[in-house]
Amino acid sequence: MYTINELETFIAIVENKGVVSAASALNISPATVSHRLSKLERILGTVLIYRDSRNVRPSAEGEEFYQRVGDILAALHDAEFAIGARDSAISGRLRVTLPPWIFSIFILPKLAQFEQQYPDIVLDFLVTDQFVNVVDDAQDVAIRVGTLASSGLLARKIVNNKRILCASPYYLKQHPPITDIESLSTHRFVALPWQKQLKLLQNDGNVFSFNSNTRFTISNSDNMTQALRAGHGIGIKSEIAIKQCIASGELVEVLPNVLASPEAPVWFLRPQNSLATRKAEAFYDFVKQAFSHC
Repeated sequence: MYTINELETFIAIVENKGVVSAASALNISPATVSHRLSKLERILGTVLIYRDSRNVRPSAEGEEFYQRVGDILAALHDAEFAIGARDSAISGRLRVTLPPWIFSIFILPKLAQFEQQYPDIVLDFLVTDQFVNVVDDAQDVAIRVGTLASSGLLARKIVNNKRILCASPYYLKQHPPITDIESLSTHRFVALPWQKQLKLLQNDGNVFSFNSNTRFTISNSDNMTQALRAGHGIGIKSEIAIKQCIASGELVEVLPNVLASPEAPVWFLRPQNSLATRKAEAFYDFVKQAFSHC
């Protein structure tokens, strides 16, 4: 049977991308690392790591084993800590996916504080506005915005938020006044790829599907904000994402309360079958604090 030392060595090889670097991280010899890996592969009856003179990478089986074993070891260490058997700092690798605007506005400015408090946690950020399957893409946690679809994810609300239509004063001065939904048809929009069709609320309470005249689409929410500030058109933004732009007058709201479904809370998610770990909980507390002034 394999030991915890062998499992920890395998994790170190994957995360440090090599036997020598893993040995350095564990403060043991490269020969010991290689021996432990060979023993683990022999017991499991499969190749976990492909290695040649240039690189080291996990096999498909190794990648699957890595994803599951990492969480199990972290939970085991947390259990030992809880009963006083392990007096250790919170450590390990945490994979986080989140939108660009949340990373740039709320996470990055305060990240040094987190690093100082938890120097042994290694963060892998997947920063994207695209939908990421948390389980299939091997993410430990996710931060998402909006209404959540039914899924196998455990969700905790971070903060309430809503989406609004907005544009720069410069853009609005160059184009006809916006007085109602119909007047939007004469205006240009800047949008994320999935924002081309809008659900707008008419005065009689009915929902109207509006196909925007999209000047261009942008796949990054931060770049979209820059385009709106530069006067390229009207766009939909999370209110808390452009709070400072509204306060400074760089952007103004257009047709308040016109979006049919404006509510867009910020959520902290993790896979339902994943083990709660101290590193994930530490990051949750950090994120909650980062949004505390919204």
